[in-house]
Amino acid sequence: MSTLEYTISLLETMPEEKLREIQNYIQYIIFRDDAAKPFKPLSEEELVTQLTESMKKSDMGVTTPADVVSQRMREKYAL
Repeated sequence: MSTLEYTISLLETMPEEKLREIQNYIQYIIFRDDAAKPFKPLSEEELVTQLTESMKKSDMGVTTPADVVSQRMREKYAL
C-alpha cells in the first residue's frame, strides 16, 4: 500500500470531528501570517540551488539514516 493509498484509507475511516480538526489545522497553516510560517516561499532559482546542494551532500554520503530520522520524529512528535 502506498503512502497516498494509506492516507486516503485513514481519512475515509476517520470520524467527522477529527476530519474537521485536520481541515482547520491545514487552513491555519495556509492562511496564517507570513512571519509565523516556518518556511518562506522559494523562487525557482532558490529551489534549484537548494536541491542541487542537497544532491551533492547526498552523493558525498552526508546523510542521516532513516531509522535515526524516524526515532527523532517519534521523540519530537510523541508518535
